[in-house]
Amino acid sequence: MLEDLWNGFLELTAQFVIPDWGALVALLPVFVFVLTVVWLAMTFLRLLRAPKAQRGKGRVIPRNPPGVHLPGPSFAPIFGAVGVFLLFVGIVFPGPILLLGAIALVLTLIYWLTESVRIFDHDLGVQSAPELPAVVHEGPPPGVHLPGPTFRPFLGAIGTGMLMLGLVFGGWLLAAGVLALVATLVGWLVDAGREYRNAEQADTSGHLESLPAPRWPSFLFVALAVLLIGGVVLQAGWLPPRDVNGGAGASASGAPGGSGAPPGAPAGSGAPGEPGGSGGPPGAPQADAVVHAMNVAFVETTLTAPAGRPFTLAFVNEDPGTPHNVELKDGSGASVFKGAIFAGPDTKVYDVPSLPAGAYTFVCSVHPNMTGSATLQ
Repeated sequence: MLEDLWNGFLELTAQFVIPDWGALVALLPVFVFVLTVVWLAMTFLRLLRAPKAQRGKGRVIPRNPPGVHLPGPSFAPIFGAVGVFLLFVGIVFPGPILLLGAIALVLTLIYWLTESVRIFDHDLGVQSAPELPAVVHEGPPPGVHLPGPTFRPFLGAIGTGMLMLGLVFGGWLLAAGVLALVATLVGWLVDAGREYRNAEQADTSGHLESLPAPRWPSFLFVALAVLLIGGVVLQAGWLPPRDVNGGAGASASGAPGGSGAPPGAPAGSGAPGEPGGSGGPPGAPQADAVVHAMNVAFVETTLTAPAGRPFTLAFVNEDPGTPHNVELKDGSGASVFKGAIFAGPDTKVYDVPSLPAGAYTFVCSVHPNMTGSATLQ
């Protein structure tokens, strides 16, 4: 029961952490259309509720306020748009057209600059408004406190980035991301509390002491770097060292009997031709096909299974604390089978229904970068 709830939670969070970007991009036109319809409906509703326009019989001659000058009509914006259009035409069709487009844009911008300078020189000669004295403020008004410079937003962004990295890869990286975010937010909270206490003292004394310039958070930078590097090392399985079968500190034989199978893997002879045998090395799970996951990647990138009848697929997850599964997709990309998601080290044998012969693709639903090709025959 708890395992089903955990697998459901992982599948739900996978939709947000690693969404189907192709489907989201395909929905963009629909989203823009809905926004356009809503905007038009709100505009027509405001027009219906607006009071009737008061129209006079005579035309009101527009007059600029004193000291305000509005530029007259100009062809410069039109010429500038033509120059930009010619430049983009040259980018699409490179060659001499690109050079001509760049020259056209430069000429139109020079024309626009010349016209603007002429209007500016004309305005300098007609200064009807008096010049106002320059006001230089020596500091914030009384009672206004501006916080000093701080590294906390930058450190908080680093902690959030490490947490997002942990949500993608899970395991030790997720633990390191949570610790990094907590450490940066606690430091930010301590600084905010210090500023608040200073502001409270200013309410009684009338004087607000400025906080000293912050020092470089060298210790926190080192701690974040150690967390990140340690999470990567533990997630990759470099510490503790593994053997070729993924066992931590085990010998080639692994256990009595020399199976070398990862924890949770069912024993089987694996000899070719035996019923239920995978045809793999000794100690492989008993199934029609076997797939291993290690270091967030499939060890076997190809597999062969029988077509036209149900078959078994053994999936060995050798990544400690990292959830994986196996999902089969047909040539069109549609999912035809999706195995349960579980964290390693563990092994599950999937019962795959009967599928027609052909070429398929198997992926991990949590980590789409894990892919392989399957042939059913």
